[in-house]
Amino acid sequence: MSSSRLLAFLLLAALWAPGAVAAAPSPRRPRVDREAMREAMDAAASDEGAFSSSSSYTQFLRARLAHHAGNHRAAVDSLRLALATNDGHPLLLTRLAEEYARLGDLDKAERELRRAVERSPAYYSAHVLLGRVLLESGRFTRARLHLRRAMALKPREPEAYLVLAQLYLETGSVAEAVRVVDSLARALPGEASGYRRLGLALAERGDILRAERLLKEAATRDPGDVEVLGTLAKLYEETGRPARSEETLARALEREPDSEEVLLAAGRSALKAGSLVRARAYLDRLLSLSREPETAVRVAFIYLSGREPDAAVAVLAAARASNGQEPRLAYYSGLVREKMRRFADAAEDFAAVPEGSDVFADARVRRARCLSLAGQHASALSLLRAAFQAAPDDLEVRAEYARALERGGSPSRAESLLKEGLARGVSASLYDALAGTLHRQGRGGEAVALLNDAVTRTPRDQSLLYVLGAACERHGDLAGAQARMRAVLAVEPDHASALNFLGYLLAQSGKDLDEAERLVLRALELRPDDGAFLDSLGWVYFRRGDYPRAVEALERAVSLAPDEPVILEHLGDAYQRASRREDAAGVWRRALEVLALDPESAEPLGQRETLERKLKALSMGAAGR
Repeated sequence: MSSSRLLAFLLLAALWAPGAVAAAPSPRRPRVDREAMREAMDAAASDEGAFSSSSSYTQFLRARLAHHAGNHRAAVDSLRLALATNDGHPLLLTRLAEEYARLGDLDKAERELRRAVERSPAYYSAHVLLGRVLLESGRFTRARLHLRRAMALKPREPEAYLVLAQLYLETGSVAEAVRVVDSLARALPGEASGYRRLGLALAERGDILRAERLLKEAATRDPGDVEVLGTLAKLYEETGRPARSEETLARALEREPDSEEVLLAAGRSALKAGSLVRARAYLDRLLSLSREPETAVRVAFIYLSGREPDAAVAVLAAARASNGQEPRLAYYSGLVREKMRRFADAAEDFAAVPEGSDVFADARVRRARCLSLAGQHASALSLLRAAFQAAPDDLEVRAEYARALERGGSPSRAESLLKEGLARGVSASLYDALAGTLHRQGRGGEAVALLNDAVTRTPRDQSLLYVLGAACERHGDLAGAQARMRAVLAVEPDHASALNFLGYLLAQSGKDLDEAERLVLRALELRPDDGAFLDSLGWVYFRRGDYPRAVEALERAVSLAPDEPVILEHLGDAYQRASRREDAAGVWRRALEVLALDPESAEPLGQRETLERKLKALSMGAAGR
């Protein structure tokens, strides 16, 4: 019988085996899994696929069909039956190990793979999969041995290189991982996968220099890889090269002209490069592709971050005009105006959200907050009273209600409301709100004592420890603040906010700047797009006297948080030390504009007066030159 006729016979046998008809009462035939059939035929055509019996091959086919259907337990059963008449077959053993691995049983997977490599020491796939299994089990030395063996067996196959690079990356040997993908590129010229995978992983980890080099190599080998181009563009943007970022995104758009994410990023990069015209071209194209409210708000926030507030408002106004029945547009418009600190306008937008909307509850609380900040205390308190009655267990509503009471001249009622909530259960957010209330009344010591008592009862509550550290810092007890942040990190070493807070405190003191840098860099690994963390890093460099690096980090911080007075002040300080007096004056004035709209954003409370003194001293220095 010819091989093609044998294959047809075996496939028919698999489909018409006993029970096959009974198991399928529906007259509809299942979709043929052509990928699984092709894989089976390829295996049969290779040396490793030489099966000893038709029964063994039939069970192998069934296993592959079960695998592609996601039924790994059934695949295990079929492969065991196949091995019953074909014991020691390397392909069957490796496939069985794969199914065990997918079921999470790494011990059984390793056992079958060791059988495979003992029976067939030159079987590439078994060495690769065994390397993967050992990597997952944390046995890195033995994993390296099998992966190196696989690379020697098939030096032009990428898989073993990629797994070995992953191993080195996970064990912190980044330089070795880079050498592995360089070896793959030499063995297989034009292959982009090694540079691509490692470059994307390093970009995610914040290793910008190495990520950029690898992604550029990947883009050279595969110029149409949109994900690589997009990540490269993000790296360029984060390192202050918006024009190059835009150019790279334009290349991505040649391949995918309707990619919403790429259009959004290109608009942002064009704004950072100083071209509102080009930004409008990208963002208008995006808006023409989607009428979703979320798209309009994302575009609006891009304009807002690019310091084009009028364009942001115009985008949302146009969206509301074309789709006035969509309540989320009023809500998002309120968010944008709230971000712009146009609190009265934001309150009007939130008021337009109907009661039946799924965002009504949040819109009501935000409206009340905006009215409170705009000085309309009676209206704000009326809204918050209703919100509190509707959700008495909502901690955020309770905290907002208390803050509005304090703004409206009733701090004692605010204090009582927060203490009443704490009597119902421990809440770090309510303790934080109460500590802030007491501090603003000049009772910071009382706030610290209150929190110390709470921490004594739950000494490993990282949220309470963090709140206590912040209260100590506000009260001027910097040593106590540092001690509490270290206590947080003893409980949770990767608490990003505590890492940043401690790093900033050390920078403020001017001591232990190396530790401060290490702490803040770790925080940025965990949350790379946090403007406050980048501000801390810039401040570390500033205190060290490295003003160019301080400017670079602080400019990135401002791009992420453009209207934070403390970040703007720090950037102005760095500009001044870098002999960029006009730039310093410009960002200090921007900080004052924000404080005029939102006095509560001052940090510390006397920040406005400090900024005015700095501007006066700067102008006097210029006049004396």
